[in-house]
Amino acid sequence: MPSYCVSGDCVNTILVDEIRSWPAANTGCDFPALVSYLTRRLNTPLTDPDVQTAVNWLTSRGLAKLDAGCFKLSEPDRPELSLYELLYSRFKSKTFLRNLDVELGTYVLQDTSTGGTAAPGLLTRPDFTVATIRASMFERGLDVMTIEVKNRAGSTLKAVYETLGHGRVAHYPYLACPRSRLDISKMDEIREACRIQNIGLILFDIEEDGAGDFDIKAVKIEHKPQR
Repeated sequence: MPSYCVSGDCVNTILVDEIRSWPAANTGCDFPALVSYLTRRLNTPLTDPDVQTAVNWLTSRGLAKLDAGCFKLSEPDRPELSLYELLYSRFKSKTFLRNLDVELGTYVLQDTSTGGTAAPGLLTRPDFTVATIRASMFERGLDVMTIEVKNRAGSTLKAVYETLGHGRVAHYPYLACPRSRLDISKMDEIREACRIQNIGLILFDIEEDGAGDFDIKAVKIEHKPQR
């Protein structure tokens, strides 16, 4: 069977994928029920150690919790400030900028999360700002894009309306937050609110490596606002 191997740590991919796709694991189940489900699902004899290896792989990466025999899927999170450096490196990539409709060589990208003064209330300072020149044969103009970053805990409808406030100073305000496969209803609410309020939406994954470190993966522009 195919396996995930990271730094010598290998685990059966089929077991991991089956565990992550079982709805009962979202809300919580006991370990024997998990073993029984996987045995029936894969129609093959499985031992507790087989399943425990997959569970250990998931828990070490913040993708699950096992407490007193109760197993539950989870999603890793990090403080918002710790996301900035990794996201900045993703935002300045040529592929991302092209997808943002920014022509290379005509823009300035800055981390604007600190410095200056922040207004109280919903009109807060954006975390990243992109200024780009759009030129045609007859005219030239400046477009400003802002990106408000939220971690998993801060990804709420309130964040959408906080980002909406940036529209007072930007032509294209964006919200960037982690995607969720466990809380589908919340993700649908955020997507719908961004669409209705004409807010751009950028989604990304927070992935732990099992050794206490993490990375930002799969950065994607989910929705683009109109100017």
